[in-house]
Amino acid sequence: MITSTDPQERNSPKEMPDEPGISVVPTADDLNITNLVVAVHGIGKQFRYSTIQSVASRFASYCKSPITQPLGAFHPDKLVPEPGSPELGAYLFHPSKDFKEFQGFGFAESFWADIPEMAAATQNTTEETKAWAQTVVERVRALDKSAGNLPDLIDYTKASAVVAEMIEAIKVLDNLLFIANKAGFFEFNLGQLLTDFVGCVQIVADFKDYGGNVFDRFRATMRNLQQRMPNLKGIYIIAHSEGTVVSFRGLLSAMSTIEGPDDEWIDLVKGYMTIGSPLNKHIVMWPRLWEGLQPAPGRKRSHPIRWRNYYDFGDPVGFDLEITRNWMRENGWLPENDTGRGSQIFEFAKKYDYGFTRYPFPGEAHNDYWKDDRVFGHFIDNVVRGESNVKEPTTIAWTVLISWILPYVICLALLTAGVYILYNTLVSVFFPKNHPHILMDVAGITALLVGSTVLSRMPRLDKIIPGYLFGVAAFIGGALGYWFFASSIRPLLDSAFWFPNGLLCYFLAASIVSALLSKLKPSWGMKPLIALGGVAALIFLLHLLSNPVSSTGPAQLGQSLWTLLLANGAFLYLWWLGAVIFDLVYIWHRYIYYYGTTKKVLGELHKRHKAAVGVTA
Repeated sequence: MITSTDPQERNSPKEMPDEPGISVVPTADDLNITNLVVAVHGIGKQFRYSTIQSVASRFASYCKSPITQPLGAFHPDKLVPEPGSPELGAYLFHPSKDFKEFQGFGFAESFWADIPEMAAATQNTTEETKAWAQTVVERVRALDKSAGNLPDLIDYTKASAVVAEMIEAIKVLDNLLFIANKAGFFEFNLGQLLTDFVGCVQIVADFKDYGGNVFDRFRATMRNLQQRMPNLKGIYIIAHSEGTVVSFRGLLSAMSTIEGPDDEWIDLVKGYMTIGSPLNKHIVMWPRLWEGLQPAPGRKRSHPIRWRNYYDFGDPVGFDLEITRNWMRENGWLPENDTGRGSQIFEFAKKYDYGFTRYPFPGEAHNDYWKDDRVFGHFIDNVVRGESNVKEPTTIAWTVLISWILPYVICLALLTAGVYILYNTLVSVFFPKNHPHILMDVAGITALLVGSTVLSRMPRLDKIIPGYLFGVAAFIGGALGYWFFASSIRPLLDSAFWFPNGLLCYFLAASIVSALLSKLKPSWGMKPLIALGGVAALIFLLHLLSNPVSSTGPAQLGQSLWTLLLANGAFLYLWWLGAVIFDLVYIWHRYIYYYGTTKKVLGELHKRHKAAVGVTA
């Protein structure tokens, strides 16, 4: 199926000569392939032909004949391509006898992961994650300012600080859940997803040298596959994550030129499936990628490319593609409206954007599409088989519960553990023979700290409505929990702060001060609240030393000093970690899960940029 090929891929597809090393003599399998499914992988570590394996497995599952072959079975029976070369061969599908319409289907891939790997191997090419993220904030600011003296869409100083803090929180959370991952309970993988996404986006969108090779690779692969399989009648492209950017630009660039032998494959493309696509962000933030991409004069199709997009609400990378559709209408790739008047190059109305919640964790939500028979079954029924009124993929109820509840449970568990460590240590040192109601007291103190934390974080995370109101409600709830659960120890706690309900008033004041500082000094993060919490612990410790109820004196305290210091350090660290994770989860739910705010900002940025360059909608 594959013979040796010239690895040189740096010329543009328009000028690229025929590679002398490619044999155009098709094999028997090549001649039998009449419909080709081409998979385009996304971000992260990839293995050659593993994307073919994933897609073929979904088709096989649809045909009720699961594929059991290992990855090696999908490798060609000829030479493996040299590094940097496009693919030439395909895996011939053998469906069960009950699905004869899939006879002649083959699977191939457009593999480009080796290009970012080459950049990473230099160890001096791609930018560090946090530094690159700050350039993204500045890029958004520049787009915002490009339309003149309009009000800022967001607080960029706060956004910069929050982005840096979120990156650190994701790394910490990954380490925290390392044991759970290894034990097989669940995989978080958000840290790795972040690293992979940043690396691949840099290569594709920012680096003209490496990114150009990625786009060239896709078109060269499609050309070679079409030339290798002369009996092709249809091509279906299935792209994931950053692979949707690679393939979409390849489709457009092929149709932006006059018809020629290098792009004959484009006329065979019947269907296009995108999963977890970040196209909206690329359309808005990297307009250079799309400059000049309009249908070539006279370019027509006998049938539009039927495009279906699928995204999970918990996927931090993929969303609906409304902004992309608007750009396509502006540049002649879609009809002027969903009635169908105008261009017939793509079929991609709003109703073909399918959003759902089917995967519970954000890291896995970006990758679990490959395992979802329901999502692939919909594309197969609706596009490949051409059936109408196909039931679209729907939300799975239990994943919603896990997505919304479990992250906050983790935050609560961390804070509770911190309070328990400190409180139990204090009890062991100062009340060794008279233990209060530890669990009830811990629950009450935790409730107060939860309310205080939420109240202090809301100005950093949200607008007055609903954010501030939510913070006030959380503090009131925490205060009530403190009053109810910590009734046995509350008089002693309050007496340390000089006036009735002293601890409650102290944390109310600490929350307000921290909230104000989070607006004035976003880079300080949780430091003010944690510092004030540490002061509260010190005040209570001094009060216990002077309290006759305690049986501990200076001598006994000296023996337990390190234990108290370690317990207080553990408490403050777990409190900080729980608060930072709360920020991450709230931002995920508020700005990613339902995407409305993010899409509104991206849409407004797109409008402002168009106005700045003199383009009318």
